[in-house]
Amino acid sequence: MASVPANAQQTDVVARMAATEKAARAQERHFSYLADERSTRTGNHIWKEKVVETDDGVLRRLLAVDGRPLDAGQSVAEEHRIEDIVAHPDAFRKLNLGHTDDEVKATQLLEIMPRAFLISPAGEENGCVRFSVRPNPAFQPSTYEERIIHVLEGTVSVKEPEERLCELKATITQPVEFGFGLLGKVNSGGRLELERAKVDPQNWKSVHISVHVDGRILLLKSITRDQETTRTDIHIVPQHLSLAQAAKLSLP
Repeated sequence: MASVPANAQQTDVVARMAATEKAARAQERHFSYLADERSTRTGNHIWKEKVVETDDGVLRRLLAVDGRPLDAGQSVAEEHRIEDIVAHPDAFRKLNLGHTDDEVKATQLLEIMPRAFLISPAGEENGCVRFSVRPNPAFQPSTYEERIIHVLEGTVSVKEPEERLCELKATITQPVEFGFGLLGKVNSGGRLELERAKVDPQNWKSVHISVHVDGRILLLKSITRDQETTRTDIHIVPQHLSLAQAAKLSLP
């Protein structure tokens, strides 16, 4: 029997991991956790929030800013904001409509990785098998997203035999222009880091998300992202929580 080429074996490991992650996402499990985030959304301050995921969207309760807990007045204002979300669920759903979280985007990236990248071994780290990834010149991108993905270069780590993603690190190695730059451009030097950890024997969750991308599409729409998020105290919550139930779970 002919042996399988080493590069095919490595690609197969990443492909199986991508399939496992896609299947896990399809289960649509929801979690609660504490999040420390610095991003454009937080005005580049560090917000500590209690986060509860629901079918209607992600409910966040602000607990502290730059390490300082909310004072009495701020806590009352935050409680009123949460009460308004619960009282107007349709508005909350509309606000979250079309929002795709970073874990879904990462799963889409992992799916295309076996076709879009050349994959080679890069040792082990923290009990995970690590691979280096670089653009496959034979791959022909067919969408804006695939064109951006195809200039990424970095590493991906896989936990075996669970076939789960441990860590993804990638850098945009060259600028990408759309319509000779008239329709948009993504600058080089952007980076993405995603670290995941086991919550229980069946479930994993991202514990660190770092996204720094600078670009603009269709002249007006900025796709610039500047985000650092760390998650702790992660728990699975009952599925199909109402917003009122999620609000109670978000209480410190």
